[in-house]
Amino acid sequence: MELDLILEPDLRPEEIRELGLLAEGYGFRALWAQNYARARDAFLSLVPLAMASERIRCGVVVVSPYEMHPLKIANAILTLNEYAGGRSCIVIGAGGEWNGVMGMGYGKRVTTAREALEIVRRAIGGERFDYQGEVFRAYGFNAAWHDAPPPQIYAGATGERLLRNAARLADGTMMSDVQLPMAPSHLAVLRDALAGAGRDPGDFRVNNFIAWHIKEDAEASFAEARRELIIRGWLERPWLEPFLEPDEVELVERNKGAFLKAFRERHGEIEGLPSETVHKLVEGLSCAGDLSSLDRQIDKLRRFGELGFTEIALRLHDDPADSIRLIGERVLPALR
Repeated sequence: MELDLILEPDLRPEEIRELGLLAEGYGFRALWAQNYARARDAFLSLVPLAMASERIRCGVVVVSPYEMHPLKIANAILTLNEYAGGRSCIVIGAGGEWNGVMGMGYGKRVTTAREALEIVRRAIGGERFDYQGEVFRAYGFNAAWHDAPPPQIYAGATGERLLRNAARLADGTMMSDVQLPMAPSHLAVLRDALAGAGRDPGDFRVNNFIAWHIKEDAEASFAEARRELIIRGWLERPWLEPFLEPDEVELVERNKGAFLKAFRERHGEIEGLPSETVHKLVEGLSCAGDLSSLDRQIDKLRRFGELGFTEIALRLHDDPADSIRLIGERVLPALR
């Protein structure tokens, strides 16, 4: 199993370049820039790294066809891929924050995601094509100018219907915060879908987005992890029930505003909930603690590989260079 890194979206392109080159030196597979509405353009932000690096993949996560027509997604990732010499990758999903910022509804999410994957897949093939779908149209598109090895196309898929789309149409999938107790059921769906599509599972990438907060200072680590808890599956029930008692699940459901407040105000105080309940979520939904917890976190990552994940994308937060050095020196060697 290989390791990827996902950065905070507030970094400047030159910072991404330096962090990416640091990661390349340690042997990370890919560095992903997050496509947030309140941030710099993720494709453009990766260009300096794409031009300066030699081995690391340059990825954008997650791009929604609600914000960009699939032809524009294809055009953007092919252009980044040309800068990267065939080392780009992209996660295409049907969620993200852009819809809220643009005041748009979601509509036919599964159909929209499927058609986007179909169009992008055809577009990167380099031949002229037309497309008539329920949601999207394409006429006479041609990317024959692109002559680098094709980018890797991932589906942002965790639920069953989206995983089945991914198995038919993508090079891989990136699940979101799927933890070890949850993983077997998701992987069973994916394997069944790959078999139904006649695809070799060995040729399909299986990634998983996991939050990383390990620091020398345990309390700084846990505070950062508490701050980010609301975006761990948006604390929906499937992300709560493996780790909490039923009454605790109900308590969290009634008090999600406290988690959102901590996230927006950038602190780790979850008001109105028992610290024991919050700590269970931190332990279950992220990698957190001081350096003494490294062996336990390495074992967790190793178990993801044993289940069938081909890579894990570790989401870094504060002090990303320190995290890259720690993971590169202590975690990557243990997983090889």
